[in-house]
Amino acid sequence: MPIVSRPLERGSGVLPEPRFFVLLLAIAVGTAACTVEPRPIDDGGSEAPTSTLAGVEAMLDASAASWNAGDLDGFLDDYTGDPDLAFVGASGVTRGIAEVRARYETGYWSTGAPRDSLRFEDIEVRPLGDRHALALGRYVLYRPAGSGTPEDTVTDPNAAGRGDGAADGETVTSTGWFSLVLGLDDGRWRILHDHTSELTTN
Repeated sequence: MPIVSRPLERGSGVLPEPRFFVLLLAIAVGTAACTVEPRPIDDGGSEAPTSTLAGVEAMLDASAASWNAGDLDGFLDDYTGDPDLAFVGASGVTRGIAEVRARYETGYWSTGAPRDSLRFEDIEVRPLGDRHALALGRYVLYRPAGSGTPEDTVTDPNAAGRGDGAADGETVTSTGWFSLVLGLDDGRWRILHDHTSELTTN
């Protein structure tokens, strides 16, 4: 039943019963115990964790090294074996690792190995949760100085002052931007979706 306290009469000197104060104290303690701390809001503006950025950069470095060694298996090892793998380029959408392999075999590897060396630049990585990431960057296919100037040479808009150790007189044969959706698979990053577009010049 509810607790009823006697009202304090003016000049009477009568105080509320002690049980009234016990009730107030219990309410205060219960309210404090039920208080929920607000969770911090992730505004998406934080930079990629060092481990994620370093892991993706290491994967791309290894990919370029495999390309430059003519190792198609090593280059393709960064792609997932999932049939939903998608590679998007100027010729459309290629799905699955078998079709992606065929694309490279009839293209850059048609003579046994690529003619041009590969490097990646301007890499940006954004985590998409704990097990996925989005990578944005630029690829550069080039030939070192003295290797000849092919007819399909394009001008690298960022060649001047690039500061990446490129030798003077280097010939850039193709350059463009790419975006990758990556997922963690047994502790390593693999490409789930690759969208690459070549820059063209007038």
